[in-house]
Amino acid sequence: MNISFHHKGFRIEVFDDPLFTMTSDSPTSYDKIYQPDNNKDYSPVSQCAINVYYDNVKIASAILLAVAGATSVTSDSILIDGDNLVARCCNTVFCLTLPSLNFNWMIEADWTTCFSIHKYQDSYITHGETSVARIDKKGNKLWSYSGADIFVCLVEGNPFEMHDNYIELTDFTGNKYKIDYNGQAIKTVDVKQTKLARGLNN
Repeated sequence: MNISFHHKGFRIEVFDDPLFTMTSDSPTSYDKIYQPDNNKDYSPVSQCAINVYYDNVKIASAILLAVAGATSVTSDSILIDGDNLVARCCNTVFCLTLPSLNFNWMIEADWTTCFSIHKYQDSYITHGETSVARIDKKGNKLWSYSGADIFVCLVEGNPFEMHDNYIELTDFTGNKYKIDYNGQAIKTVDVKQTKLARGLNN
């Protein structure tokens, strides 16, 4: 998917670039390359490219490289907050300055995969495969919440929903959770225990 934003006269394009390599004969190139563990040699599983244009002239470009669970660019994988672009790639959240795409910070949001990132007040909420987390604007993880299973729905339902005062979660086995924005559990419903209780009452 190719996502396009307009910000203060600039056009920002974000897209997956699987063709990019770290070699001199790479078919595509970028001004800046950001990845965790810069000193380590590894093959990224996802590559998120960013181009910034002014009057249809490219003035900055960067590519985000990461390992862990593979992701692609989606409408909820990127957001603009003031003069910052915040994006997730695999399990890592990156923050870059606009329009230069200079590096601000990066943080591992989830152990395996970060599905989406959302703005909440003066922070960001991430929906990950194994956890939901809140990250402040300086890239510090304020809290992380995990359930009995991964926050993915097999057949139906939404595993992650943000409401005014709480976040509603459903894990792979159908257990439901309600947590506040401080990462504290308000309510949990264990599907196995509920089914057992119903069986005993019948």
